[in-house]
Amino acid sequence: MKETELARKFFQEGYSCAEAAWLALANDLPANEKNLGLKLSGGFGGGVSTQGLCGALAGAVLGLGLYLGREMDGPRPDALRAATKELVESFNAKFKSSDCRDIKPEGPDYRVKCEEYVVFCVEEALRILDEALAVDDCG
Repeated sequence: MKETELARKFFQEGYSCAEAAWLALANDLPANEKNLGLKLSGGFGGGVSTQGLCGALAGAVLGLGLYLGREMDGPRPDALRAATKELVESFNAKFKSSDCRDIKPEGPDYRVKCEEYVVFCVEEALRILDEALAVDDCG
């Protein structure tokens, strides 16, 4: 199943925006590693539980880190910083803000709009990863 559809499925099953984005991007990990990331991403839902940074965006940044992040005692991950910046800028360009308080609709149907954020974040993260990893493979 395509990662964006997995993200949608996880979100519809009740996972938070951050958890759904993480689970979709970490789909190929062994269960214990996926579960660790799920635990780590849990507090990012609902705008880091404070209506701050969009949880879908935070979960996707965790997914970027999975592929571009630092290893213990490794160098600073400049590619991760660049990828994160690109993802956040892309999100802001499309939705005009990355703060949950600005973009989350009021009312019980908010999850319909938030699902759009989850899918967008996973799709953009994958596009950015494809580009970053292609550059890394060539050089």
